[in-house]
Amino acid sequence: MPKRVDHEARRAAISDAVMRLLAREGLEAISLRNVAAEAGVSAGQVQHYFPSKDSMMEYAAGAIAERIGARVATAGTDPSLRQILTALLPTDADSAADARSLIGYLAFASVRPQVAATMATNGRSFRDYLATMLPDHPDPTTAADALLALLDGLALHATLGQISPDRAHTLLTAAIDTALARR
Repeated sequence: MPKRVDHEARRAAISDAVMRLLAREGLEAISLRNVAAEAGVSAGQVQHYFPSKDSMMEYAAGAIAERIGARVATAGTDPSLRQILTALLPTDADSAADARSLIGYLAFASVRPQVAATMATNGRSFRDYLATMLPDHPDPTTAADALLALLDGLALHATLGQISPDRAHTLLTAAIDTALARR
């Protein structure tokens, strides 16, 4: 009887290897050979599921989005603006690894207009959702843009060790408080 293969599980395992490499070594480490070694599979198997680096990275983008979604889900069933945004700060080893993976993916997307356009569309949707949480603000969309830009910068600085996660949390919380107080 032929062996049953769970193709989705194999894709996910290879994608996890891509994420680990991104977090540990950066975008330049993503190659057929490196991903195969990290996943513990043959290069042919990686190529069977992902014929190019772009296809590996595009699939990994879904994993990054799922991890971000899971982090937001930890904020509860009806999370506040503060809970959502602070859940996205890198504050422990796992969230810092996710942040490094996202930084690698952003570098990848920055030179691929189609990927960047998709990210921009998704980013605007998230921004618009956050803006609904600022109904008393005179310009909720601009406030949500500013909070997301601050979050991105703080996450980058915390990931690089320029500021501590606690300091990033303090700065983000202050900005959220200011946005919520504006009327």
